[in-house]
Amino acid sequence: MRISSLLLSVPLFLTVACSSTPPEKPKPEPEQKQVIREEFAKILEGNFRGQLSLGDGKGYFKACDTNEEFPVDANFTLRNIYEQISASKYTPVYVEFTGEIIFPAKGDKKSDAAMRIDRVHHMALAKASLQCAKPVDTFLFNANGDDPYWRLNINDQQLFFATKARNQAYNVKHSNFRTTQINNISTTNEQGQRLKLTIEPGHCYNLKNKEYWGYTTKVDTVWGEFNGCGEPGWPISDLVFTGFYLNKTESKTTDLTLNSNYTVEYKETVGGQSTTKTGFWKSNSPDRVVIMLTRRENKQIREEINFNRSGLTLASSRINTNNIITEFAASGLIFNKMNAPEGDVEIIDNSIKRTFTSQRIGPQPEVDREVQKAVNQYFKIHRTDPKNTKFSSVKFDLNGDGIKDAVVLLDWCSKSGCEMLIFEGTEKGYRFSSRVSRIQAPIIVAQSQHYLWQSLLTEKNGEWLKLDFDGISYPIHTSELNSVDKGAYSTGVVLFNQGTPTNWFPIKM
Repeated sequence: MRISSLLLSVPLFLTVACSSTPPEKPKPEPEQKQVIREEFAKILEGNFRGQLSLGDGKGYFKACDTNEEFPVDANFTLRNIYEQISASKYTPVYVEFTGEIIFPAKGDKKSDAAMRIDRVHHMALAKASLQCAKPVDTFLFNANGDDPYWRLNINDQQLFFATKARNQAYNVKHSNFRTTQINNISTTNEQGQRLKLTIEPGHCYNLKNKEYWGYTTKVDTVWGEFNGCGEPGWPISDLVFTGFYLNKTESKTTDLTLNSNYTVEYKETVGGQSTTKTGFWKSNSPDRVVIMLTRRENKQIREEINFNRSGLTLASSRINTNNIITEFAASGLIFNKMNAPEGDVEIIDNSIKRTFTSQRIGPQPEVDREVQKAVNQYFKIHRTDPKNTKFSSVKFDLNGDGIKDAVVLLDWCSKSGCEMLIFEGTEKGYRFSSRVSRIQAPIIVAQSQHYLWQSLLTEKNGEWLKLDFDGISYPIHTSELNSVDKGAYSTGVVLFNQGTPTNWFPIKM
């Protein structure tokens, strides 16, 4: 019995052993992406002016050319200056200062942004000042005094000094003005009369006229010593950034508008649906601008994008949302400057019949002064120093109005091509039309026509691409253009027929 019982139990044991399965290995935990935290950017020495009022420990600032009112930290120094100028609380005064637009304190739902005032350059009662009508980009430094009367102005390497008895002009070779330290300038005029100017940061009042300046000034001349107050100007304008910018991919179009009053509109369009964000921009360098997005539709947000500027392009690699960094795709976020917002200009796409004669057009051996003037003005308007940049140009009537337009190549060239500018010819001169990157010469005028402008053909990697005018400009780059049959489109008109120019001319006149 014992043996049979044992024999019977063996198969049961084997069955259990064979049917059991090994336990599953635990799945590895997904690797968590490291969270990068970062404070919002700080922009020092940003220039602002407008109307300020203080009282009961609170302050409010309204910038020129905008109705936006910013809360201000009414610190001791600012209150002390204000109380010397204003007779009562909340009396508006005109003010010029360096500071920064910042996000409000967390939990503040009333304000989208606040203003930090670092150093006051000038303050005066509103009725005693030109306020926002006062030009601030026409001088590097202004100074004056009343005992005895004297005035001084520095601009474009020229120093002008005036008293009741005389006016004198001096050349100033080194007039770099540093706002946070003592500046000493020594010079001699054509008559051999010396002048030494000392500018020092400090509180300087004219309480009789209810005015304040952020600098004390001493002028040592052969006629004696003169003491008074002074203020710096803003000879470099922030208008280098203002305008319309476009980022366009297959799935999304983003319009960015930077207004002269420091406000921002950021509109993203996906599949016909648009989302608009608004905020402010700030900069203290011609090569960098910071975008603060403070509101999405009716919801308060805290987003910041730092852009580097190169010519008419703004580029960024990441966004800071609530102090957490998110990287953009490998290509980054790149905006190109436009003449108008995407889709903002409604133009009827008319066409005219034109007959073309085959011709090969190359640059002239001598500089075209009118084109040089237009290119020089283009860089001046966009506050970009062309430095050693040179250009080459040809002329051809691209829009059929009977006036030749200018097609310009800059010597910013690589294997991918050169930078191209197109200027529309008018009876009053040339007017900027388009900028296209990475253009290979020669360029062929095409048979097709859009908004009266002939399309252009350019070669890339052995294929010919067609650039169509969209009512505002030609495409800003060629990376997303489709290839076409050159023979089916060519008019026989070839621009820069010898290829990339070998003879370049300076832009600066």
